[in-house]
Amino acid sequence: MAASRTKRTLQNSKVSLILFVIQILVGFYSRKVFLEYLGDEVIGLNTTLGNILSFLNLAELGIGIAMATSLYKPIYDQDQPTICEILTVQGILYKRIAWILCLLSVPVLVALPYIFPSTECGIVYAYIAYVVFLSGSVFSYLWNYRQVLIQADQKNYKLMPWIHGTRYVKVIIQIILLYTNYGIWGWIFMELIGNIATVFVINHVLRKEYPWLQRSTQPASTLLSKYKDLITKTKQLFVHKIASFVLEQTAPLIIYAFVSLSMVTYYGNYMMLIGYTVTLMNVIFEGMGASIGNLVAENNKSHTMEVFWELFTSRLWIAGIACFGLYLLIGPFISLWLSPRYLLSETSLLLLVMGMFIRITRSVVDSFKNAYQLFADVWSPIAEAGINLGGSILLGYLWGLNGILLGSNLSLILIVLVWKPYYTFRYGLKSPVRLYFMQYILHLAILLGCAWIIRTGVMNLPMEDNIYLHITILSITLLAYIVCTGFLFYISTSGMRSFTLRIIKIITHKL
Repeated sequence: MAASRTKRTLQNSKVSLILFVIQILVGFYSRKVFLEYLGDEVIGLNTTLGNILSFLNLAELGIGIAMATSLYKPIYDQDQPTICEILTVQGILYKRIAWILCLLSVPVLVALPYIFPSTECGIVYAYIAYVVFLSGSVFSYLWNYRQVLIQADQKNYKLMPWIHGTRYVKVIIQIILLYTNYGIWGWIFMELIGNIATVFVINHVLRKEYPWLQRSTQPASTLLSKYKDLITKTKQLFVHKIASFVLEQTAPLIIYAFVSLSMVTYYGNYMMLIGYTVTLMNVIFEGMGASIGNLVAENNKSHTMEVFWELFTSRLWIAGIACFGLYLLIGPFISLWLSPRYLLSETSLLLLVMGMFIRITRSVVDSFKNAYQLFADVWSPIAEAGINLGGSILLGYLWGLNGILLGSNLSLILIVLVWKPYYTFRYGLKSPVRLYFMQYILHLAILLGCAWIIRTGVMNLPMEDNIYLHITILSITLLAYIVCTGFLFYISTSGMRSFTLRIIKIITHKL
C-alpha cells in the first residue's frame, strides 16, 4: 500500500508539474493582456466580486473536507457501497447549499450600485460578472462535487489535464476576443462557457474511472441519520472555514476600503506570483493529504511519525527556498513583466513572504490534523479570524497596506504556528509537542541564518544597472542558498536524511 501511495503521488506530481508550467506561461501573458485591455479598475472589480462570492460560499460549511476525510477508510477498504452513500449525502447537502447561495446573492445584487458607485465598465458589467462567477459555484455544488472522490483516491492526474485544458482554451479565446470589438463582454461570456464546459469534463472522467458510482437509493433522511457524525464534523468545519476565508479573502476587501481599488490590483499582481509559488509547492507534494489519510488508516504510529518528520523537513526546506527566491526575484520580475510602477515597498514584500512561508508549511500539520479528523477546536478558527480581521482593520487604518498584512500574519503566528501543532500532537499523533517546537526553531534558524548571510554578501557586490545581469546574480545567490540549507539540514535532521534516501530510491528505481 505504501508503494501504491508513493507511485500515485509521483504520478500526480508529474502531471501537475507539466500543467503548472503551462499555467505559468498562460497566466503571465493573460494577466499582462487583461491589465492592458481591461485596466486596473476592472481587474480590481473582478477580484473584489470574487471575494464577496467567497464570503457567501461560507455556506458550504466545510462539507468537502469532511467528505474527503471520511472517504479515506472506505477507499482503503474498497468499500464501494459506502463510497456511494457518502457522496450521496454530500450531494443532498450541496443541493441545499446551492439554494442558500442563490438566496444570499439577492441582497448582494441589490447592493452592487452602492458597493461600486462609479466604475470604468459600468454597473451593468458588475451585475453580469457577479452572476457568471456565481454560476461557477452553483455548478460545483450541483454537479462537480463528486470530484472529491478522485482527490481522495489520489487520481488527480487523470482529471487535472481535462480541467486545465478547458481553462487554457477559455483563456486563449478570451485573449483573442479582447483584440476584437467584443472586449470585456466577450471576456465575461467565455467565463460562463468555461464554467459549463468544466461540468462536462469532470463528469466524463468520473463516469470513465468509476463506472460503478451511482446515487444511493436510500431515503435522504435515512442517509443523513446514518452519517450524522459527518454532519457533526461539518458543523465543526464551518467555523474553521470562516477563519480560512478571513485569511485568504478579506485582504482585498480591506485594501479597497482603506487604500484604493487600484491597490487591490497591485496587491493582486504579487498574490498571483505568490499563488503560483504555493501551487508549485502543492505540485511537489501532490496527493499528500490523501496519502496521509491512508497512512493514518493503517494505524502504524512509528511509521506515521517517521513520515511526519520527513514531510515536515522537506516542506520547510522547499518552502524556505521558494520564499527566499521570491524575495530576491519578484521585484526585478514585476519591473520586467509589467512596469516598475506596480512595485510594492520592501516592508510589504517581507510581510507577504512571511505569510507565504506559513501558508506553505502549515499544510503538513493541517493534513495530519484533517486525517485524524480533529475538528473539535472550534474556538481556534474564531480566534484566528478575530485576530486577522481586527488586526488588519486596526493596523490597516494606521499604516495602510503594511498594517493589513501585519494583522494577517499575527493570526497565523498565534494559531497556525502555535496552537494547531500542539492540538495535533496531543490528540492525533500523541507525541510530545516540545519535539515539534524544537525542530521548528532549528529549521527556522538554519533558513533565516543562511538567508541573512548570503543576502548580506550579495548586497556588497557591485552590480551594474542591467536587470538581466541582476537576475543572473540573484539566481546564483539562490543556488548557493539551496546548497547551504540542504547541507545543514542533512547533517542536523533525520527528516532530511529520510527525504534524501527516498529521492535516491525513486531515481535509482526509475533508472
